[in-house]
Amino acid sequence: MTALRSVQAGRSIQRGFVLAATLWMLAILTVFAIYFAQRIQRARELTQLAATHAAALLDLSNTRAEILFRIATTPFSIYGLGTSANDAIALDDRPYLEPGDTLVRLQDNRGLLNLNLADDDRLDRFLNVLGAPATSRAALIDALRDYIDEDDLKHLNGAEATDYAAAGLPAPRNAKLVTPMEARRIYGWAAVAQLWQDNLLPRLASTSGSYSLNPNTASWQVLATMRGMTPEGALAIVQARKLAPIVNPEQIEALTGIRISTDPFQAGALAFPADSVRVTQQPKAMSWGWEYNVTLTPVSDTAPWRIDYSYRVELPSFDAARQPVRPLPARVAPTASQPGSLVPFL
Repeated sequence: MTALRSVQAGRSIQRGFVLAATLWMLAILTVFAIYFAQRIQRARELTQLAATHAAALLDLSNTRAEILFRIATTPFSIYGLGTSANDAIALDDRPYLEPGDTLVRLQDNRGLLNLNLADDDRLDRFLNVLGAPATSRAALIDALRDYIDEDDLKHLNGAEATDYAAAGLPAPRNAKLVTPMEARRIYGWAAVAQLWQDNLLPRLASTSGSYSLNPNTASWQVLATMRGMTPEGALAIVQARKLAPIVNPEQIEALTGIRISTDPFQAGALAFPADSVRVTQQPKAMSWGWEYNVTLTPVSDTAPWRIDYSYRVELPSFDAARQPVRPLPARVAPTASQPGSLVPFL
């Protein structure tokens, strides 16, 4: 009897061991199954991401070709790229949706502040609007002057190569800025956080174009840099041009009570686009885009336009609820000449 009980107990232990081993094997197989399922899912996600990225790049390329063609063949007017309010592409950085699901913004460079050409007073007003502390603005302006001039003589509050070396920074190029982003390399500029919050300075500044401002394409911050202009007056101009373009200086005076110079060399107003445009393209589902500056070169023997610079930029994901978007206007056959009513005031 004792022997029989021992045999039965041994068999129970064996069955228990087999059951435990089976459960362990099932657990291991389950872990492997989950692991491989996750790997397969991740591979699918990466494949989908790569396909989306490739499609976005293709859309960017197609949109770029379309925009370059439009810029080279479509007349400019007070309305933008095109000769009527209905078919023109506005040049005030508003978003349009291209058929390939790419957002595109065109910004007239005359609607931006030219860092290479603006005088000290206007730069001071610009830095003030952007929130730079009053105590640092003189040093920022002098540092800009030293960065873009060709000599090694230091302005009163400026910085030259020795100052850059002491701060562990690359030496100044002693040449005009090529892109607005290059301003981060100027001594002291990168440290002023207000200039770079939401990419503010690069969005409002230019390194090409003209000294005068286009009241139909400039933001209120840039309009506020005109002599005598107030933020309230600048906002009034932006609101008024939504109804109809600004075509004469009397309109600005009526809106703001401020008499604006129409001398293009006096930082006045010129209600006509420059021959250079900043283009920003963004795949609709992406938080990045591509930005480049196009300058028309009609007498060039190589191309009717020149790309001054181009680079990738980080952009907030597009929110249609916060920023309405309209389709890119259809092409319109080029006209032989522009109507006299579209001649800007001088």
